[in-house]
Amino acid sequence: MTLIAQDIQKELGQIKAPAALEPFIQRGGDGAGGISLFLSNLIALIYSVAGVVFIFMLVWGAFEWMVSGGEKEKIASAQKRITFAVIGIILLSVTFAIIAVISAFTGFSFFI
Repeated sequence: MTLIAQDIQKELGQIKAPAALEPFIQRGGDGAGGISLFLSNLIALIYSVAGVVFIFMLVWGAFEWMVSGGEKEKIASAQKRITFAVIGIILLSVTFAIIAVISAFTGFSFFI
């Protein structure tokens, strides 16, 4: 270190991350690596929650269809629920592809 840097460090001290964050910093680093790790974890969380919601909506629609008793309105409601669940999972797949393209262009490594 240069003399000026030593003087600055002596006067201002040194900032260190809390011990609880050390494993994350070592794994992803700071700066762009940390942002990439955060976004990767956030996207994985969103996809996990969306997958659970998809399964729930599909089962709910199927159950609603089974107990409809032949009523056309209830069957139509169940079909809409299942259709919307399938459309949602297709949109989720499209966003996965878009994120993969964005990660190729930006250099962020999503889904570590």
